[in-house]
Amino acid sequence: MLDRLANIPDYHFGRLALAASDRMLCLAPHPDDEVLGCGGLLVLAQRQGLQVRSIIATAGQEGVAPEGGATNLRLAESQAAACILGLPEPECWHLSDRQLRHAQPLIERIVNTLQAFQPHWLLLPALTEPHPDHQALALAGMAAARRAGAPVDLLFYEVGAPTQPNTVVDISSVADLKWRALDAFVSQEALHPYRSHAQSLAALRAFGAGSEVQAAEAFWHLPAQALDAPDALANMAFWPLQRQAVGLASDAEQVPLVSVIIRSMNRPSLAQAIASLAEQTYPHIEVVVVNASGATHPVPAYPPQRMALRVVNPVAAGEPTREHCAVELPRLGRSAAANRGLEASVGSYALFLDDDDLLAPTHLQTLVDALQSQGRAVAAYSGVRVEGPGGQWIRDYDSPWEPRRLQGINHLPIHAVLFQLQTVRAGGACFDPALPVLEDWDFWCQLSRLGTFVHVPGIGATYRQGLGDSHLGDPEHDNHWAKWHQRILEQHAQRWGVGEQSAALAWHAIALDRAELAQLATANDLRDTQDQLGDCRQALEHTQGLLHACRTELQQSQQQSQDMLHACRTELQQAQAQVLQLRAEHDLAQRSLQMLLQSRPVRWARALRGLAGRGN
Repeated sequence: MLDRLANIPDYHFGRLALAASDRMLCLAPHPDDEVLGCGGLLVLAQRQGLQVRSIIATAGQEGVAPEGGATNLRLAESQAAACILGLPEPECWHLSDRQLRHAQPLIERIVNTLQAFQPHWLLLPALTEPHPDHQALALAGMAAARRAGAPVDLLFYEVGAPTQPNTVVDISSVADLKWRALDAFVSQEALHPYRSHAQSLAALRAFGAGSEVQAAEAFWHLPAQALDAPDALANMAFWPLQRQAVGLASDAEQVPLVSVIIRSMNRPSLAQAIASLAEQTYPHIEVVVVNASGATHPVPAYPPQRMALRVVNPVAAGEPTREHCAVELPRLGRSAAANRGLEASVGSYALFLDDDDLLAPTHLQTLVDALQSQGRAVAAYSGVRVEGPGGQWIRDYDSPWEPRRLQGINHLPIHAVLFQLQTVRAGGACFDPALPVLEDWDFWCQLSRLGTFVHVPGIGATYRQGLGDSHLGDPEHDNHWAKWHQRILEQHAQRWGVGEQSAALAWHAIALDRAELAQLATANDLRDTQDQLGDCRQALEHTQGLLHACRTELQQSQQQSQDMLHACRTELQQAQAQVLQLRAEHDLAQRSLQMLLQSRPVRWARALRGLAGRGN
């Protein structure tokens, strides 16, 4: 490796070849992003004859101080800035600020816009932007550009953080106009000095472009077709490494669409199941609600910005789909509804969710991460907690992956597993319409023959036992599990041979033997513990006897001490009484003496004694 470049680096980045017949579309997350990031380019493009259009995803209401007034304040500022720049008034989609996600509704809306407007240039925030709305809009725009069909060139612009550009546009001739347009964003300038930041960034981008360039805007230019290349991430400078370090996607393909299939009988619990999907941390979700009720199924309430949702009705072979048919429809069995959902799903991954069960918020993200980290796996699953009708805990399913365990009995609740949809279709796996119950077990067995499963320890979903009507646990019902368990084993023996069932039986026999040995060891440990507990109980009883004797002796000592104290107190009181009596007698004697000394006889005696003394 060398210690330095051989020559001074070339700071003259690529230039844009704009044609008057082209169209340019700018997607901005918030009002002012379209001016801060690419306002100069938009003006120059329009002056060269291009048809320019700006769409702002949100009104930026979270960026207005509480005293800022109406929530459309920032949008009005963007409109004023467009007027100053001489650009068409921007369109606003009024999506929720700080809530943009790389989700199907946003991607489809961008696809529809691209197909209708057919721009040659699509301007998006750079993936290096710190704001999450900027990142989500960039990924959604990249995904839409790949799906739209027509070729489009992507230009990633910078707003809140410098990016690594490969294209610089000289905006010196319109820089003053851009600065005046930024003055229109009074509400934002009161929060941050955006204008001075934009001027500093423009001066930085002009560095090395020649003395005549006073201000410039920088972009990363990438044709959308390059995103389909095997080395697509290599075409995006240091972005992939930077984002990978913090667990973020650099390409829409790294956030594949997950189809969640709900076989619905239009029960009230469906709303709770959909609510658990709305809480998922994974962003790219479509919900396929299969109408199995036999009647018209209304479109359930769902957050349209968060995910796409479709109600799919039963369709006969060759019959067109009737999404909102008002006529009588056939009621679908569990397997038929599952197959209809598989047929209607368009995601890369799929997961079944019964309309009375729930997913934990991180369930889909955890399983997608597991599948992406294990290239050969066809499915990933995590633990499921079983709850009774009152929410009480019954048991947990969370066993490690072992194909022979699955061949003997189902330990995978249907919403535990996320699987590769393309693998299912390529391998011909499907649900057996002849099975009224345990159809998911048969499906998992088929899928397990197409590849391995990845186990992610930990509870990711809740199975609310008792809310459904499958009658699996009712020995008197035709759907009792034992009957259909035997039938499935017989079918598997015919399909895959007795040898595999023998191997599975041997595995279960060994596992049962180990479990019995472990249970026996546990029983022995329990007996030892009980014996130790008996010894401890005897020692405790002996100690309690000693304690009782000590307590009795202490109580007797306390009583004796109290008696002695009482006697001492009595003697003290008597002595105190005697002292008081003696003091009273002393006081009386003193008073008597004083009275005697003051009496006349005593005074006369003193006087006579005095006279007698002088006579001598």
